[in-house]
Amino acid sequence: MIETDDRSKLIALIEVDYDATRSLIDGVVRTSLALRGVGLSLSLAILTFAAQQSSVPIAACGLVAVVLFLYLDAYHGWLYAEGLKRAHELEHVLALYYKALERGGDDPDVELDVDVALASHRFGQYSNISRFKLDMLRKARPKAVYVVLYGILAALSITAIVYSAVS
Repeated sequence: MIETDDRSKLIALIEVDYDATRSLIDGVVRTSLALRGVGLSLSLAILTFAAQQSSVPIAACGLVAVVLFLYLDAYHGWLYAEGLKRAHELEHVLALYYKALERGGDDPDVELDVDVALASHRFGQYSNISRFKLDMLRKARPKAVYVVLYGILAALSITAIVYSAVS
């Protein structure tokens, strides 16, 4: 059993960790939205210019831009998923602690659950993020944005390449 004072200190650290995780998620979301805006604008500008000039190389650059921004956006989507997973873990520990407080120490099983959760928790937000590998992009969220937005941009890029080639 963890002493009450030590448990309170560990819960305070969990709350600090939760705030840091929430800040990480907020920053990743803001960065991802900014990247999407820039990627969409730049890709459409390149494709419009390629269609006006009937230039296959410029249209191909548009497709490269789409792939590049998809990668950058999906990387941030993966970071978001990692942060969200961490936030859920922290919320689980806090929920157990609040449940123990609610019961007022009358339920030793709940207190044991809190102690186990605290003992097994790995502190350190950044040391708990996996080392990034390309195949981790499949965990990126929100998948629908990547499929719809970048799928449409890729289709427009291919259309611009074909249009430029036949013009």
